[in-house]
Amino acid sequence: MKLSVRRATGAALLLAVSVLTGCASSPPVAKFSHRQVDAVFHAADTADVNVSAASGVTMADYEKTRVIERIKMQIAAKQALNPASAAVSQYEVDVRVTRYEKGNAFARAMLAGLGQIHMDGVVNVYAMPGRTPVEEFSVQKTFAWGGIYGSSTTIEDIEQSFAEGIANALTGQGDKPAGTSSQKVSTR
Repeated sequence: MKLSVRRATGAALLLAVSVLTGCASSPPVAKFSHRQVDAVFHAADTADVNVSAASGVTMADYEKTRVIERIKMQIAAKQALNPASAAVSQYEVDVRVTRYEKGNAFARAMLAGLGQIHMDGVVNVYAMPGRTPVEEFSVQKTFAWGGIYGSSTTIEDIEQSFAEGIANALTGQGDKPAGTSSQKVSTR
């Protein structure tokens, strides 16, 4: 009896940790306002990434640089899952951060929903060298868990999942179940 209670407690704890871990690390889903069918970044394609802060949004240069690097790393990881294309394409990815709030760890520790972390942005993708608009989408990530998990989560954790959401949109990896080929659908 004592062993089965321990197993049940352990399983419940493992389930709770799995659920909680997924929240900050789960990537947001892009909301497209303009999208082309052939806009999937293939394995050998290249992308120059720029991050800027919208008017009224405070973001230090080192934070912008950190977000750029995270987006580049996520794009590279997701591109590796796509097949190579006959022609290599070059893109410019402009991310304008429209909301960047680090929240308050103490407030999150006291009560879920307080001291929330927010990171929102609008992404414009251009085919180079002509700087032809390819797609535009928005990405929003909010974190509001409380307790120890909430107080230990930082804006850097949210930046990572924000970057993954952008990479999923650019590579088509967020559009499909695992193990299927990537195809994007036009929503014009």
